Amino acid sequence: MIRTELFKLRTHRTPWMLLANLVAALVVAPIYYAIKEPAAANDVVETFVGVFGGVAPMLGTVLGGWIVGHEYRQGTLRRVIGNDARRTRLIATKGGVALAAMAGGLVAAAGVGARASAASGASFDGSIEWDGVVRDLLSGGVLTGVTASIAFSLSILFRSDTYGMLGALGIMVIVGPLLTLTPRVGKYTPSALGEDVSQWIAGADELVVSIVPASLGLAATRGALVVAATAAFQRRDV
Repeated sequence: MIRTELFKLRTHRTPWMLLANLVAALVVAPIYYAIKEPAAANDVVETFVGVFGGVAPMLGTVLGGWIVGHEYRQGTLRRVIGNDARRTRLIATKGGVALAAMAGGLVAAAGVGARASAASGASFDGSIEWDGVVRDLLSGGVLTGVTASIAFSLSILFRSDTYGMLGALGIMVIVGPLLTLTPRVGKYTPSALGEDVSQWIAGADELVVSIVPASLGLAATRGALVVAATAAFQRRDV
């Protein structure tokens, strides 16, 4: 089953296009700064980290919704279940392989972006500082994993890759930020908790919710969504 999922990731264009888009986004700024020198050399790294933290979660949402959702759309999931009726194992395998592939893609893209940034700084003899960059990238990676996992679960609940992606973006980009207008509720939404965990990893001192309750709250909300998605997948006709 793992080989089947790896084969799907290798042969479909969607994962490769997402990786290509992330790499392209990370190298645009270094190329621009190589042509037009920035005001400060460290602007190259700050832009690199900022682009990674902004673009990666969006692309991760697409991958998370696509993994199972596109099989609903294409009608291939019924055949897959016919070959192996253990649905919980099937979902766990798909989620695990997708998570590992996403982590590998993020590391590879970050490596290309870092090399491009270093080359850009060298082109104008700029002194670039890399302190804290790994933590910032790890922070963006965690937030990407959160949004991707939400899209993955919602795509199973809604039986659609499109609705899974839109639902995850709604939770993380629209509904969550709007609920922050009501602090007692908004600070415990998945988007706010995910942001607190991400900021803690990046080394931020001030968090809306301290790291222990933020981590537990985020784990609880994600766990509830995973349980709901798994239960729905077990009972529904695909």
